[in-house]
Amino acid sequence: MRLVWSTAAYLTILLASNAATAAEPQATAAANAPPALAEAETKQPRGMREVTIDPNTRDPVCRRYVPTGSRISTMRCVTPQESLTAAQQADHDTMRRDVAEMRALQAMREQARTQALADMLRRRGGGQ
Repeated sequence: MRLVWSTAAYLTILLASNAATAAEPQATAAANAPPALAEAETKQPRGMREVTIDPNTRDPVCRRYVPTGSRISTMRCVTPQESLTAAQQADHDTMRRDVAEMRALQAMREQARTQALADMLRRRGGGQ
């Protein structure tokens, strides 16, 4: 999810972060300000809400997924995690082992096909 910042939202977050450090001068400034200005500063803008931003979160990774035999693609977004649970780690290890096995089988088939083609060419050349 992307956050779209408006000037009012940025100022709200900036003021909230500065409120703890400059609480005393703001209190005296609010007491000396005209009533309309003091009310406008304390009023929350319509349609705005405060968002807590965690610096440790990661942005989601979105990839286009096209199922085999289909032309219809979908976007899949996954938020990466720091560490996997034991079940997720076991599934990940199993998947990696299966993929490595499929690659090894494909390499053996390719070698067998190449060898068969070389044998066929040798027989054809030897027979002439």
